[in-house]
Amino acid sequence: MDDVVDVGGGAGRAVRATVVVASIAAEYKARAGSALEATHARGATRLRAMCEANGGLYVKAGQFVGASGGVPEAYVRELSRLQDDAAAAGRDATRELVREEFGTSPEELFETFDDVPMAAASLAQVHRAVLRGSGKEVAVKIQRPGLASQIKSDIATMRALLRLTNFIFPEFDFGFMVSEFKSRLEKEIDFEAEGRNCERAKKAFEDTPTVDSPSVFWDFTTKRVLTMEFIRGEKVTNTEAMRAKGIDLEKAALALSDCFARMLLCHGFMHGDPHPGNLLVRLHPDGSGRTQVVLLDHGLYSELNEDTRRAMCELWESIAVGDAERASRASDALRIPSEFSWLMPLTLARKTPDGKPIDREALLKLFGDRRPGLGEASIIGNNLPKEMMIVLRANALVRNLVKALGDSREKEMTALEMKRQWSNVRYASLGIVLPKALGSSSAARASPLVKLRWRLRELRVFLRASRRAARALRAHRTSTMDVHSGNVVKS
Repeated sequence: MDDVVDVGGGAGRAVRATVVVASIAAEYKARAGSALEATHARGATRLRAMCEANGGLYVKAGQFVGASGGVPEAYVRELSRLQDDAAAAGRDATRELVREEFGTSPEELFETFDDVPMAAASLAQVHRAVLRGSGKEVAVKIQRPGLASQIKSDIATMRALLRLTNFIFPEFDFGFMVSEFKSRLEKEIDFEAEGRNCERAKKAFEDTPTVDSPSVFWDFTTKRVLTMEFIRGEKVTNTEAMRAKGIDLEKAALALSDCFARMLLCHGFMHGDPHPGNLLVRLHPDGSGRTQVVLLDHGLYSELNEDTRRAMCELWESIAVGDAERASRASDALRIPSEFSWLMPLTLARKTPDGKPIDREALLKLFGDRRPGLGEASIIGNNLPKEMMIVLRANALVRNLVKALGDSREKEMTALEMKRQWSNVRYASLGIVLPKALGSSSAARASPLVKLRWRLRELRVFLRASRRAARALRAHRTSTMDVHSGNVVKS
């Protein structure tokens, strides 16, 4: 019955999406060259409204597009506002899915089971339950009934719309987005794979009190049902609640920065969806008062081979010391097209390949009329390795969260953002001296010799970066004095 209902809903979503995308395409076709930014803004607003109206996978697709590299700022700004909330699935349909997976009802599986979900999203909803015997409180993630048919119909619509867009604008080929989004969904709806990712992350960070992930209860887990430890904490963007509980926001930002830098550069895998709903912050349960970040929703991960992991390490170090040639070699090793060698430093650290900070005004001066837009976004997406797409999205999400935990009003790079970047640099130094990726092993298991080499390398990079910063500061002061001197002479 769910599949039959979804077909009708899928048709309605398809009509709405077609009308909106066609209107956006028509405006781009008719616009004057000088009106590009305004056209971006109107198109982004319409696209967000359509995703909200269609809900479900369209919301996830909008979030996916908004976090993709190279997309115009207007689309990033609008689509980042999308929230993946959905009405709960029907009680009977949810209970039937549990029976299909376990051959019994929720009441027979658990001591207590709340029929009303704590949260509901496009792919799944989460119910609170208590295990029999142990009395442990758990979170039971149940896939939405009828999801397979919804994915099939909505993906077909999205693919058709992008083909239409490509027909109207041959230079805009966004077909890669549908393929990548479909691949992402296939990973996210396999809850057994998610459970394995969750356990791997928990084991990898067992040496640090600042990061944790829920325990998985495998006797109550299948491909469509995932039962995990219930963890209480504050949403990472709920800064008022965190302050009220005595949680240090800066320590939360640094724990988040260290976690994702270490995952990427040392362990060789990375949580690919660190949006606010997937991150909790709490005081450590041992009563020590330490701040701890909890990673949720481990469905999407990026897996890096050794060459890619080491190239990322080289890239971060080269950005820190301002070595443009080394940054270029690292980009080549990452299979970044040479014409986009500027992309990785810019996207990762808002810097040029030679390590100079760059803001929006400087970006416009650097690229002029050739600054990245929809055409460049389609070229980048069709040429960038898929694992790099996930890495860049995750990096952007973490950067924005760190900004939200600090003073987002500052125009210049905030101190917290500088610390986030240094987290990546220091773990890049460790990643280079490691014989191979840590995988699920904790960093504490690295040999004493590796740790010594890490500290020495980190110190050398720090000294080089410090000398470079000092030279840049002296040059800036000299330039300022020259300008002032010129003004005095003129007067």
